[in-house]
Amino acid sequence: MVKKWIEFIKEISGTEMVGPVGPAYGETRLQNKTISSNDTEVIYCDLNDKFYTVDEYNDLYNDYLKQSGPPLATGFNKENIDTIIDYLDNL
Repeated sequence: MVKKWIEFIKEISGTEMVGPVGPAYGETRLQNKTISSNDTEVIYCDLNDKFYTVDEYNDLYNDYLKQSGPPLATGFNKENIDTIIDYLDNL
């Protein structure tokens, strides 16, 4: 016996209907998500021959502030990394 649509909807929990359903489902094709140099940023420090990411910079900056270093006005850049490394090395 074929059930009416309303009765069928009342019986299912919602997990039975899997897959793209309806016009607002969204894009499903695989798109090229290549990472470029604009997506990641590292800065080279001449003082200790290391590359620093934003996370490493944040860790260094927190250590710098814990050692009573004065707050720096700008964010992640080469000048700040050089200032922090120089300050921490000369403690």
